[in-house]
Amino acid sequence: VHKVQPSDGSLMLHTRSFRYSKLENGSLIRVPPALIARRKNHALTMINGALDVLWGTNGLIWIQRALKSSGGDEAKDLAELQEELRRQHANTPVMPDERESIARLRNAIECLRLVHSMVTPEFAETIYKKSIEKNWRPYDMLQPENVLELTESCRETTRQ
Repeated sequence: VHKVQPSDGSLMLHTRSFRYSKLENGSLIRVPPALIARRKNHALTMINGALDVLWGTNGLIWIQRALKSSGGDEAKDLAELQEELRRQHANTPVMPDERESIARLRNAIECLRLVHSMVTPEFAETIYKKSIEKNWRPYDMLQPENVLELTESCRETTRQ
Protein backbone atom coordinates (compact mmCIF):
# COMPACT_ATOMS: atom_id res chain seq x y z
CA VAL A 1 0.00 0.00 0.00
CA HIS A 2 1.55 3.21 -1.10
CA LYS A 3 -0.94 5.76 0.19
CA VAL A 4 -4.13 6.06 2.24
CA GLN A 5 -6.30 8.88 0.96
CA PRO A 6 -7.35 11.07 3.92
CA SER A 7 -10.56 12.25 2.26
CA ASP A 8 -12.24 8.90 1.68
CA GLY A 9 -9.85 6.39 3.28
CA SER A 10 -9.20 4.61 -0.01
CA LEU A 11 -5.96 2.66 -0.41
CA MET A 12 -3.64 3.15 -3.38
CA LEU A 13 -0.93 0.80 -4.58
CA HIS A 14 1.40 2.23 -7.19
CA THR A 15 2.68 -0.36 -9.64
CA ARG A 16 3.41 -0.56 -13.33
CA SER A 17 0.03 -2.18 -13.96
CA PHE A 18 -3.42 -0.61 -13.80
CA ARG A 19 -4.72 -3.91 -12.44
CA TYR A 20 -3.50 -3.12 -8.91
CA SER A 21 -4.08 0.62 -8.74
CA LYS A 22 -6.98 1.14 -6.34
CA LEU A 23 -7.68 -1.50 -3.72
CA GLU A 24 -11.40 -2.07 -3.21
CA ASN A 25 -13.75 -4.79 -1.97
CA GLY A 26 -11.23 -6.62 0.15
CA SER A 27 -9.35 -6.84 3.40
CA LEU A 28 -5.93 -5.62 4.49
CA ILE A 29 -3.89 -7.53 7.07
CA ARG A 30 -0.52 -6.60 8.58
CA VAL A 31 2.10 -9.13 9.65
CA PRO A 32 5.74 -8.61 10.63
CA PRO A 33 7.72 -8.17 7.38
CA ALA A 34 10.23 -10.81 8.52
CA LEU A 35 7.48 -13.45 8.23
CA ILE A 36 6.94 -12.85 4.51
CA ALA A 37 9.44 -14.57 2.23
CA ARG A 38 10.48 -12.91 -1.01
CA ARG A 39 8.90 -14.45 -4.10
CA LYS A 40 9.24 -14.01 -7.81
CA ASN A 41 5.59 -12.95 -8.00
CA HIS A 42 3.83 -11.28 -5.07
CA ALA A 43 0.45 -10.98 -6.81
CA LEU A 44 -1.29 -14.36 -6.72
CA THR A 45 -4.72 -15.79 -7.41
CA MET A 46 -5.59 -18.30 -4.69
CA ILE A 47 -8.38 -20.58 -3.44
CA ASN A 48 -9.32 -22.09 -6.81
CA GLY A 49 -9.14 -18.74 -8.57
CA ALA A 50 -11.63 -17.06 -6.22
CA LEU A 51 -9.30 -14.57 -4.48
CA ASP A 52 -6.51 -12.26 -5.58
CA VAL A 53 -3.85 -11.67 -2.95
CA LEU A 54 -1.05 -9.10 -2.96
CA TRP A 55 1.79 -10.20 -0.67
CA GLY A 56 3.76 -7.08 0.26
CA THR A 57 7.29 -7.61 1.53
CA ASN A 58 6.57 -4.69 3.88
CA GLY A 59 4.17 -6.94 5.84
CA LEU A 60 0.93 -5.69 4.30
CA ILE A 61 -1.24 -8.28 2.58
CA TRP A 62 -4.30 -7.29 0.53
CA ILE A 63 -7.02 -9.90 -0.13
CA GLN A 64 -9.88 -9.31 -2.57
CA ARG A 65 -12.17 -11.36 -4.75
CA ALA A 66 -10.55 -12.20 -8.06
CA LEU A 67 -10.88 -9.75 -10.90
CA LYS A 68 -12.64 -11.21 -13.89
CA SER A 69 -10.25 -11.62 -16.80
CA SER A 70 -10.61 -9.23 -19.67
CA GLY A 71 -11.96 -10.96 -22.66
CA GLY A 72 -12.54 -9.70 -26.02
CA ASP A 73 -12.76 -6.13 -27.20
CA GLU A 74 -9.62 -5.62 -29.31
CA ALA A 75 -10.59 -2.04 -30.19
CA LYS A 76 -9.82 -0.78 -26.67
CA ASP A 77 -6.26 -0.54 -25.46
CA LEU A 78 -5.06 -2.51 -22.46
CA ALA A 79 -5.18 0.44 -20.04
CA GLU A 80 -8.82 1.19 -20.91
CA LEU A 81 -9.80 -2.49 -20.55
CA GLN A 82 -8.11 -2.77 -17.16
CA GLU A 83 -9.67 0.47 -15.93
CA GLU A 84 -13.11 -0.73 -17.06
CA LEU A 85 -12.54 -4.06 -15.33
CA ARG A 86 -11.49 -2.30 -12.12
CA ARG A 87 -14.59 -0.08 -12.25
CA GLN A 88 -16.87 -3.13 -12.73
CA HIS A 89 -15.11 -4.87 -9.84
CA ALA A 90 -15.61 -1.84 -7.57
CA ASN A 91 -19.28 -1.43 -8.46
CA THR A 92 -20.22 -5.09 -8.01
CA PRO A 93 -21.25 -5.83 -4.42
CA VAL A 94 -19.29 -8.50 -2.56
CA MET A 95 -21.51 -11.55 -2.06
CA PRO A 96 -21.69 -13.21 1.39
CA ASP A 97 -19.81 -16.33 0.25
CA GLU A 98 -17.03 -14.14 -1.22
CA ARG A 99 -16.88 -12.15 2.01
CA GLU A 100 -16.61 -15.39 4.00
CA SER A 101 -13.77 -16.62 1.78
CA ILE A 102 -11.91 -13.34 2.25
CA ALA A 103 -12.42 -13.54 6.03
CA ARG A 104 -11.34 -17.19 6.15
CA LEU A 105 -8.10 -16.50 4.23
CA ARG A 106 -7.46 -13.42 6.33
CA ASN A 107 -7.86 -15.49 9.50
CA ALA A 108 -5.60 -18.22 8.09
CA ILE A 109 -2.88 -15.59 7.67
CA GLU A 110 -3.61 -14.26 11.15
CA CYS A 111 -3.20 -17.79 12.59
CA LEU A 112 0.27 -17.96 11.05
CA ARG A 113 1.14 -14.55 12.47
CA LEU A 114 -0.05 -15.55 15.95
CA VAL A 115 2.35 -18.51 16.08
CA HIS A 116 5.20 -16.54 14.42
CA SER A 117 5.36 -18.93 11.47
CA MET A 118 6.41 -17.92 7.97
CA VAL A 119 3.41 -16.49 6.13
CA THR A 120 3.35 -18.12 2.71
CA PRO A 121 0.51 -18.63 0.24
CA GLU A 122 0.96 -22.40 0.57
CA PHE A 123 0.65 -22.36 4.38
CA ALA A 124 -2.32 -19.95 4.25
CA GLU A 125 -4.16 -22.16 1.75
CA THR A 126 -3.43 -25.27 3.84
CA ILE A 127 -4.95 -23.63 6.92
CA TYR A 128 -7.89 -22.31 4.85
CA LYS A 129 -8.71 -25.84 3.62
CA LYS A 130 -8.20 -27.41 7.05
CA SER A 131 -10.72 -24.98 8.59
CA ILE A 132 -13.27 -25.98 5.95
CA GLU A 133 -12.67 -29.68 6.63
CA LYS A 134 -13.39 -29.05 10.31
CA ASN A 135 -16.55 -27.05 9.48
CA TRP A 136 -15.29 -24.04 11.43
CA ARG A 137 -16.63 -20.58 10.70
CA PRO A 138 -13.93 -17.92 10.07
CA TYR A 139 -14.30 -16.52 13.60
CA ASP A 140 -13.78 -20.02 15.11
CA MET A 141 -10.35 -20.17 13.50
CA LEU A 142 -8.93 -17.58 15.91
CA GLN A 143 -9.75 -19.46 19.12
CA PRO A 144 -6.33 -20.19 20.75
CA GLU A 145 -6.76 -23.98 20.73
CA ASN A 146 -7.93 -23.88 17.09
CA VAL A 147 -5.00 -21.68 16.04
CA LEU A 148 -2.59 -24.29 17.42
CA GLU A 149 -4.43 -27.14 15.74
CA LEU A 150 -4.67 -25.38 12.37
CA THR A 151 -1.00 -24.35 12.30
CA GLU A 152 0.48 -27.60 13.62
CA SER A 153 1.69 -28.93 10.25
CA CYS A 154 3.03 -25.50 9.21
CA ARG A 155 4.99 -25.13 12.45
CA GLU A 156 6.47 -28.63 12.04
CA THR A 157 7.52 -27.86 8.45
CA THR A 158 9.15 -24.60 9.58
CA ARG A 159 11.09 -26.34 12.38
CA GLN A 160 12.70 -28.85 10.01
